[in-house]
Amino acid sequence: MHPGLAATEGGPEAEGAGQALFRFVRHWSRRRHGPDDGERGREVLVTEAVCALQERGEVTVNDVAAELGIDQSGASRMLAHAAGRGLLAMTPSEADARRRTVTLTVAGHDFLAAAHRWQDETFATLTAGWTPAERTGFQQAMTRLITASAALTHGSPGTGPR
Repeated sequence: MHPGLAATEGGPEAEGAGQALFRFVRHWSRRRHGPDDGERGREVLVTEAVCALQERGEVTVNDVAAELGIDQSGASRMLAHAAGRGLLAMTPSEADARRRTVTLTVAGHDFLAAAHRWQDETFATLTAGWTPAERTGFQQAMTRLITASAALTHGSPGTGPR
């Protein structure tokens, strides 16, 4: 087993499901496969956020900051970088010229399509020994977990330390 995925004391059987989930998230959040992966990961993160938010209407820098859980200045830097790479377009808001709106460009859509292909290929590799039913069950469980997470992080009080 990869040292970054080593289980807590007592072995994997003693680890709670929540601990296993967060160990997995920590492991994948710090993977580097090449010199540009850190920057590329941030580009995927901000581009996916804009794509998801566009479904609701006009997207502002503050919307992206809230979606990513970072401050406005951090979101602004990430957006400016992605815009500089041609993935996003930033324009004055039609509703309020003091605000900037963000949209995906054609290059941004292509970039996300490539990122999503990599994500699907990685999932297929990680689950190569699983049955189709196991893959589908995991995907359904993760979708439910994401829905519950969104509900928990958008106003519901926490139950303890994070």
